[in-house]
Amino acid sequence: MRKRFGLSATLVLAGVVVLVLLAWMFTFQVKFTEYAIVRTFGRTTAVLDGRTDAGLHFLVPFVQRVVHYDARTFVSEDPMHELTTHDKQNVIVSTFCAWRIKDPNVFQTQVRSEADAWDKLRAKLRSAKSAVIGKVSMSELVNTDPREMKIPQIEQEVLDIVRREALADYGVEVSLVGIRSLSLPETVSSRVIDAMKQERQEAARTYKAAAEAEAQAIRERARAASEQVLAFARRKAGEIRAQGDRAASAWYAQFETNPQFAAYLRTLEALKKELSGRAVFLLDGSEGTGVEYFRDGPPKPTTRPAKP
Repeated sequence: MRKRFGLSATLVLAGVVVLVLLAWMFTFQVKFTEYAIVRTFGRTTAVLDGRTDAGLHFLVPFVQRVVHYDARTFVSEDPMHELTTHDKQNVIVSTFCAWRIKDPNVFQTQVRSEADAWDKLRAKLRSAKSAVIGKVSMSELVNTDPREMKIPQIEQEVLDIVRREALADYGVEVSLVGIRSLSLPETVSSRVIDAMKQERQEAARTYKAAAEAEAQAIRERARAASEQVLAFARRKAGEIRAQGDRAASAWYAQFETNPQFAAYLRTLEALKKELSGRAVFLLDGSEGTGVEYFRDGPPKPTTRPAKP
């Protein structure tokens, strides 16, 4: 009984192994993050995209072969590369590139692997980068004024060149090209810094000259305005003085009829003005008996008044 049970278990296990081997030989799996190319007798007969064809698929062993490629986006970096600008200045540029396989059929005929694809793509990236940067000046790459820099335009122009060539030649879609870093060779740094200092000094002189011209214009406007105000004040003062002279001439005519009385009135008017504030009077008691009243008060009675 035990022998028969052991034989049955062995047969079942052997059957399972055979089924697994057959499944492994006659099927293949496509992940949603990859492409699968089915080649029959060395020719491409099917291209499966994991985004729409993920799952298990059948395969004829020894006749068909499956090649898998990663469909995700790669971000690769091109290290420091020294280039020459339009104004004959050397600059060291580091870039990065985002790319993915878009046409796996073209990719598998022109490129062997993802690493080989990046080597070929980097060569195109360097060529496009050299061509674009060779048309711009150093001030458009490095500048104290951000408005003068054209980094986004340079990145877009390099992207347009690489994208068009990479898709046609390798079936690769380039979605982004960016400048990671910019640096200057040691031999160029001092010259660039001196040029930038000279540029800033020229700008400072321009601003200073404009400020001085504006200050001079403000001073001229203020002087003209003050002269107008003074002229108006002098004219107004002359009119007031003329009115005063006309009014005074009428009084002078009256004063001439009795000069002594006029002088007396002027004296009273002057005293009124002088004594209008706090004034102190000093009186000599020996000259007038009435002064004692202010000093001692009224005299006290010596006898009592009679009773009624």
